Amino acid sequence: MKIMNHLPIEVQQLFEYLKTGTSAFHVIEHTKKVLTEAGFSELKLKDTWNLEKNGRYFCIPFDTTLYAFTIGADCDLSNGIHIGGAHTDFPGIKIKPNPEIFSRGHMQLNTEVYGGPILNTFFDRPLSLSGKVVTRGERYDKPVSHLLDFKAPVLYLPNLAIHMNREVNDKGTPIDNQKHLLPMLGMVDDALNKDTKFVDLLADKLGVDAKDILDYDLCIYAMDEPKLIGIKEDFISAPRLDDITSCAALIHGLIESNNPDRVNLVCLFDNEEVGSLSKQGADSTLASVVIQKIWQAFGKNAVDCMSDISDGMMISVDVAHAYHPNYPAPQDITNYPLMNQGFILKTASNQSYAWDPEILGALIDLCDRKDIPVQRFVKHSNTKGGGTIASVISSHLPMRTADLGVGLLAMHSACEMMGIKDQVALTQFAKAFFE
Repeated sequence: MKIMNHLPIEVQQLFEYLKTGTSAFHVIEHTKKVLTEAGFSELKLKDTWNLEKNGRYFCIPFDTTLYAFTIGADCDLSNGIHIGGAHTDFPGIKIKPNPEIFSRGHMQLNTEVYGGPILNTFFDRPLSLSGKVVTRGERYDKPVSHLLDFKAPVLYLPNLAIHMNREVNDKGTPIDNQKHLLPMLGMVDDALNKDTKFVDLLADKLGVDAKDILDYDLCIYAMDEPKLIGIKEDFISAPRLDDITSCAALIHGLIESNNPDRVNLVCLFDNEEVGSLSKQGADSTLASVVIQKIWQAFGKNAVDCMSDISDGMMISVDVAHAYHPNYPAPQDITNYPLMNQGFILKTASNQSYAWDPEILGALIDLCDRKDIPVQRFVKHSNTKGGGTIASVISSHLPMRTADLGVGLLAMHSACEMMGIKDQVALTQFAKAFFE
């Protein structure tokens, strides 16, 4: 197989995100590092913001959501704002409280499903744990947060052998979430016994007292590293392409852009995979609060803010469905985007993908002017399709909004697939959109 001596910078940036972003918490941690290295200053949501023109800032209201913005050197706010939104969470399996299960010498963990993953793809592969652990602080209302990533294959979900399920290749194996998604942690022995608590293992990993652990938010993740695949290495295989592709493109596009006349804002939300209705999700007032604080810093009120931004544009950047050569039936008969042919604009008449002809026309024209490849996706008329944060957030912010993203195969699998050229196109588009 041909070895690529040099990956495009846009793909290098994506790979760094994929390797470090093993939970929504870690996606934000990596984003903070990238922004800080690029000269962005961190703000606290509760503080008064003293902003300057030509300034570059970010705010992390909660540990899984982030707002990064730039203010043009000649900006008077009347030119509005360009917003790019994406999400930091991904479908998967999370660990319940009090998860210890002991079954005939095996120690397993009790779990629950988060979002809509393809569950059978988590079987028969090394799995690890990542997320946040909270310990006791000096005050009851000031607990201490610890990011945790085991970075080791500590869990495994084995399939049932074909000899015990002869119809597996014809009918599959129905998955009972409560019975079959209990990963093995190890065999019971002197070190791991029926008195072992999960928090004991967390405490040992963190170097804290198990009695001080109050709670955690931990997800199981596939340990596959992002890889180039295909005879010409023109595809990428990796976990969490949905929606780390978009986070990487928007953040690096914002960093590399320079528009003197406008405010540019990237919003990274949590909980898209479960409906966005949370304090850190797109279906909250948080984005409005952030934007109004920017306008307030320059002496404008909330009405001025909503009036100014109404001429702006917003893009919801989330992955799309690429054409699958083995399963062509679910695709629309005239709109079937292909991998490595450009990022994808998504539309739906029911507004599950937000759009109107003006913003789609503007974005297509921008791509034409910048020679950036772009494609269209519309769902097959007999399928329900999916949705994104676009319609949700545009119901809070009066702006023209469009849905777009890179095309994937195996979306919501433990390991997904995309075209290498599409990440380049998406990042270049993000930069052009902000400029």
